[in-house]
Amino acid sequence: MLELLKTLVNIPSVSGAEEKIAHLLSDLLKKSGFSVSRQRVDENRFNVLATLNPSPAILFCTHMDTVPPFMPFQRDGQRLYGRGVCDAKGSLVCMIEAGLQLVGEGITSFGFLFVVGEETDSDGARQAAALGLKTKSIILGEPTQNRLAAGQKGTLVFQVEATGELGHSAYPERARSAIHHLIHFLNRLQNADWSRDDYFGQTTVNVGKIEGGYSANVISDFARAEGIFRISRDCSSTEAHLRSLADERIKITVRSKTEPQHLGRLTDFQTTIVAFGSDAGHLQPLGQVYLLGPGSIEFAHQEHEQITITELQTAVKLYRKMVMELINRSDSEK
Repeated sequence: MLELLKTLVNIPSVSGAEEKIAHLLSDLLKKSGFSVSRQRVDENRFNVLATLNPSPAILFCTHMDTVPPFMPFQRDGQRLYGRGVCDAKGSLVCMIEAGLQLVGEGITSFGFLFVVGEETDSDGARQAAALGLKTKSIILGEPTQNRLAAGQKGTLVFQVEATGELGHSAYPERARSAIHHLIHFLNRLQNADWSRDDYFGQTTVNVGKIEGGYSANVISDFARAEGIFRISRDCSSTEAHLRSLADERIKITVRSKTEPQHLGRLTDFQTTIVAFGSDAGHLQPLGQVYLLGPGSIEFAHQEHEQITITELQTAVKLYRKMVMELINRSDSEK
């Protein structure tokens, strides 16, 4: 399992460039006896679906892509480092290890679904939802510290574009700065009263990217920013409030959105509520989603992304336990 994690982490797979890792996983699962199909997402990218029977009741699912920049695998005793070790290649190798152990015990009512694009717009998960599989349960891997996430905040990804008029910086009265106008809008955005929910907590917003302008002595006619809400109530009211802050010089484009999710629960599992986004909302058409994985979100997207061997070993046991409980639950419902 650790050798596979090392191999996967050392394959750069930033969103949009998952082809190499997808080929490797396809070949690995074929050699392990699974029937593998590739679900094309665009010209060079595809999801990997691996099953032992045509209608698996349970799918292990996580994403193959990572955020930039690439960071190679490193080991320091029991602690492992590198881009993707916890988000989410750690979950991926634990799922494969748990799955192979289950096959060795004669359990074949599950499969694997590894998707592209989770870190951007979930295009892989949205495409996977159209597969039409008769699956009951999705075990989704994300860094939850091996606790079962009973709920997940929603997301709303947006872009703001401000317009203005070009001019010389010495004569600001003769032009209109798009950058200054954008700053005023973002100030209103940060100071607005966003919703709070007793279950999911506070809606929050982060502006993660700003760009615009030409040089210090030019009044810019354009500026833009990109941001994301972590939503505790509903997308429609959040979007309406966002648009109410804009005027005729501000254009808002919503790139993607998902509602807050009440996720599946199982007995004898520690639970949590997570603020980060995942593919859960897009995968609901395939079955009830159960969200759990090794590692902490506090290390994801960080310079020193890390996980411990103990966390990985625990996740394997928990994934096996989840499959067995879901099978027993299904049998009791017949």
